[in-house]
Amino acid sequence: MSGASFGRKGAGPAAGPVADDALAARRAAFLAEERARKEREPQRPDAPETKTYVTPKSTGTAYAFWFFFGGLGAHRFYLGSPVSGAIQLALTPISYGLIASKSLNGFAIMPVLGLWLLIDAFLIPGMARAANERNRRDAAGLAFA
Repeated sequence: MSGASFGRKGAGPAAGPVADDALAARRAAFLAEERARKEREPQRPDAPETKTYVTPKSTGTAYAFWFFFGGLGAHRFYLGSPVSGAIQLALTPISYGLIASKSLNGFAIMPVLGLWLLIDAFLIPGMARAANERNRRDAAGLAFA
């Protein structure tokens, strides 16, 4: 490849005010043509202005997290509820520690945590729908801001 053909297409090896003016004129003509083409295209009223892709939260993944790591609140972290996930994450080792120390408080906390996890099994589909809706709304807000 020679040095004369490298660079902007059509600019050629000659540089100077004449080549710059020709390049500026071609650029202005191209931009005017693109603006006119965009105005000629029919706009569909049902089509969104921009496409925003958000990975949806899966109910199956949430149930897998609930089954394997439910006591640690992993399903709640996954579905966008970090505060209640952190509470579950803190309660589990605390209750095991209290049970290991033969404290009756551990035996009081463990059933409450187990009941909470059982209730979460029924709440996961609604939590996943809410997380997906929240993510879509937040992504749309970022796209149109």
